[in-house]
Amino acid sequence: MRVAIGQLLQEVNHFSPVPTTLANFQAFGIRYAQDLMSRFASVTELGGFMDALGPETGVELVPTLAAWAMPAGKLDRQTHQFLRNRLLDELRKAGPLDGILLSLHGAMSAEDEWDVEGSLLDAIRREWGARIPIVISLDHHANITKRIVESCDGLVGYRTEPHLDAYETGLRAGKIMLGVLRGENRPSTRWRKLPMIATGNLLAPEGPLGDFFAEVDHLERREEVLAVSIFPEFPYSDTPELGWTVVAVTDDEPDLAQDIADGLATKLWETREQFLPLERPSPAEAVAKALTTEGGPFVLGDFGDNTAGGATGDSTAVLQELLGKDLGGYAIVSVVDPEAVAACVEAGVGQSVTLELGGKIDRLHYEPVLVSGRVKTLSDGRYRAWGDLDVTMGRAAVLESGQIYVLLSELASPNVDPEIYRSVGLEPREAKLVLVKCAYNFTAYYGDFAKEMIVIDSPGVTGQDLRARADEFQAAPRPLFPLDDSVAFEL
Repeated sequence: MRVAIGQLLQEVNHFSPVPTTLANFQAFGIRYAQDLMSRFASVTELGGFMDALGPETGVELVPTLAAWAMPAGKLDRQTHQFLRNRLLDELRKAGPLDGILLSLHGAMSAEDEWDVEGSLLDAIRREWGARIPIVISLDHHANITKRIVESCDGLVGYRTEPHLDAYETGLRAGKIMLGVLRGENRPSTRWRKLPMIATGNLLAPEGPLGDFFAEVDHLERREEVLAVSIFPEFPYSDTPELGWTVVAVTDDEPDLAQDIADGLATKLWETREQFLPLERPSPAEAVAKALTTEGGPFVLGDFGDNTAGGATGDSTAVLQELLGKDLGGYAIVSVVDPEAVAACVEAGVGQSVTLELGGKIDRLHYEPVLVSGRVKTLSDGRYRAWGDLDVTMGRAAVLESGQIYVLLSELASPNVDPEIYRSVGLEPREAKLVLVKCAYNFTAYYGDFAKEMIVIDSPGVTGQDLRARADEFQAAPRPLFPLDDSVAFEL
């Protein structure tokens, strides 16, 4: 038995001013064939696929393509067509297949296609036919569409926020595929869409979603239930099928799958107020608390400039609050600013410069800040994030300005764990204050040493108050909770 595996991941923020190009994928490496197998062995969803369908199962895995890019605006047409056609070509080159197993995000859009994953899966189904089982894994923030569900035999999604279970998700998808290949099950997939979005209390398992995932675990103990997934969607996707989704996959019991999806969807709707934005401090309030409290580090999560959600990374909101103050230690912040990096490179390490930082990409929410300092470090900007992902922030420079160290980079990158700062010689453990351009995921990486972690209500394209931005949604189905009043949900 031969199963093709592949991966295509990117989360598109429709409000980002930065389009996604092929260079964004190339920056993190597009891998093929055995390079894919060796790089992702036992990590990410691909590693889960490999371990679920190991040599002892009698399945031959055929690697195709693995491509990943930072969240940003919609893919341009050329990038979308290249990735789509290249994956299809790699599947064709794979020869006779008994199954197709893919790791997708679920929130990709392009200039020429709202639903990149659904369109891709539909094309695969049409070419390879109904006989070939297609199973996919998806991100927690996938926007489930009719084409996605109808074009695959089974799907599973992450269950953690921060996302720490990519490998386990791949393992579950791989086991469903193995059961199909062995004739042990016949997946029946059913779903229910909810007219709601949320940017609020979505942590899992600690937050209210944790109780729902505990129920999912209980449901999956039933032999006839293969997988149950809850997708809180990606709320910055202004697409025609936007909304939370529950998906259930059973062993040839479609009515049971629909009952499970409907039951969980109803409970989620009844508790929807739990998922509204929490009251969070402003940048000024968070900085004031850190500077008037003994010890550290205080780690501030920038909700509005969350690069892991497609924000630009060039916010100056926290930097402005730090300038001119006695910090009682040092602060580490980051700003995406290619022009400032180029100026630091031209000046050289040890040289003094005065630069306008930030506010050059997202001009709607941010403005440049004038900072004088010394170029402390220059770097190629490569580091490893999340423990297993090789990433780049482009060329990088550290500007030392009194008690403030500003990490300047050419590209937005996963500003989630301390390695981004350690890669340029800065140690967050020893700082008074650390800024991360992230809303949630950083808590998994700073929690063991942070004195306190504070998520701030900050401006940007990933800002949490979507109700105040309701007019920005042009394609999403309306009415939609919480953008509108009097939203109804009926089975």
